[in-house]
This record gives sequence, structure tokens and C-alpha cells, in this order.
Amino acid sequence: MRMRLAIAGAVFLGLMQTSALAAWPEKPVTVTVGFGAGGTTDVVARAVAELVSKKLGQPVVIENKAGAGGAVAVTALSKQPADGYNIVATTSTTITLDPQVTKLAFGLDDFTYVAATGEFPEAFIALPKSGWKTLKDAIDASKGAGKTTYASSTSLDRMITAALGKQTGVQFVPVPTRSGAEVVTQVIGGHTPLGYSSGAYYPQAKSGELSVLAVLGEQRLKGLPNVPTLKELGYGLSSVNLILFVAPKGLPADVAKTLYDAFAAAAADPSIVDLMEKRSLNPFVATGEALAKTIAGQSEDFKKLIEASK
Repeated sequence: MRMRLAIAGAVFLGLMQTSALAAWPEKPVTVTVGFGAGGTTDVVARAVAELVSKKLGQPVVIENKAGAGGAVAVTALSKQPADGYNIVATTSTTITLDPQVTKLAFGLDDFTYVAATGEFPEAFIALPKSGWKTLKDAIDASKGAGKTTYASSTSLDRMITAALGKQTGVQFVPVPTRSGAEVVTQVIGGHTPLGYSSGAYYPQAKSGELSVLAVLGEQRLKGLPNVPTLKELGYGLSSVNLILFVAPKGLPADVAKTLYDAFAAAAADPSIVDLMEKRSLNPFVATGEALAKTIAGQSEDFKKLIEASK
């Protein structure tokens, strides 16, 4: 009798443990956005989180923790337990570039790469009245003076333009701004002939208020199919920046897979695809090991860019 009770107890305990493992997540998941509310990363993160919540059967709570180009939220994440309940939405350059140019308390190996859900449409912009059709036109027009000013908002655009200047003999002088939206304001106001924006220019480009001279990704933007990439123009430069969801390193395999599947399904949802198109984000969906390899490759590319811009 005691033997039967012991066996029954062991079976019951095993079933309870299996049930507990299968129940993840058992509480809400928090996604901390490394930027302020209303920006592209925040808007996309909220839309994706709503769909992920339905897949997981638990609320996905959005919090904003802006600062240091997303580094404040990422630094805080590296100190969280690897249980899947804490995720950060940031940009890939926060992890692939920023630690190479600034002393930060994290590196590539400190995270589980959950998902990437879109590629930012970084581009050079100008006023239509300039008559410039591509960035090469702007560079040719600037060669007489040997330099030109442009509205700048990130350390990345300053590296890109420094490398571009070494190739073309034109010095690109940055006029600092606080955001991509302010870059647009500077160009439309005629304060600088050029601007480098991560996407805030898109509504004005579609309405004809701005001309887009070159995009920075590896491929043309779906929403601006006639605009060439820098590589197509012969400059051999690119900058790929993704909307990225990361968790602390060391997630249990079953938890990681659940998250990969939920985020991949959300990113492929028609509502998210439509949102990407409206924001002129190029579609990009990757999870897990494949995404980790992409991130490592981007880090190497930025290492080369840093050297090229010196």
C-alpha cells in the first residue's frame, strides 16, 4: 500500500512539475522601450506587444525608459533575471555600435536576441528646389567650396559622413539636432542644404516637401523604390538599424522558443506589415540564433566603419 502511495505521489509530483513548466508565462511580461513614447520604436513595440500578448495568453506591459540612445534601458536589462519576463525594445545600433564608441556596461554576449521586426529607413534628404536628384548631385555641387553643412542627430551619421568625405573630398560639417524630426525642420527651414534622418522625413517625402537623395540600407525602401542606396551610388557604405527585442542572456530553451515563436508571428501579422509600410520601415523579421548572427555581423561592419571614418 505504501509503495502504491509513493508511486502515485511521484507521478502526481511529476505531472505538477510538467504542468508548471508548460504554464509559462504565469504572469505579465514587461517590455521596456529604450526611447520616449510616440517615436517609431515605441509605436512598433506597442503594436507588436499587443499581438504577442494574445499569443502568450498574458498581458505584455509597455514601459518607457529613455536615455543615452537606448543604453539606459539595455543596461538595466542586463541586471534582470533570465526568466523571460523582462524584455527591452531598442535599436540594434544601441548594441552593435554604441559600446564601440562609448564606455557602456554591456556587450554583444550579454543578451538573448528575441526578435527584430523592422529596418529603419535612414536617408539623406534635401529640399526639392535644390534640383538634386541623388546624393552624388549634392556632392558634385559642394566640391567647389570643399564642404557642406548637414543636419545631424547621431554619432552614426557623423561617422558615415566622415567616411563619405574621405572618399569624395567634400567635408560634411554636422549641425547638431536633438532628433530626426528636428533634422527635417532644419532642412525644410533652409538652415542646412542636407539632412541625415532615420525616418521622420517620410511624410514630407511622400507629400513632395522633401527630396530623398540616398538611403543607407542594403536595399531600397519599399515606400521609395526610386531612391538608390549609397552602395548603388558607388560609395560602398551602408548602415542597417533594426527595431530589436532583447532579453537577458541564459533564457531557458523552452521560454526562448515560446518568445521567438510569438514575436515572429506578431511581426508577420498583416497589421504590423501595414504599420511598417506607413512608417516606411523595410520588413525584416529574424529571431534567435539567426538574429544573433546578424547582430554580430553588424557589429563587425560598424567596427570597419569606425576605422574608415578616422
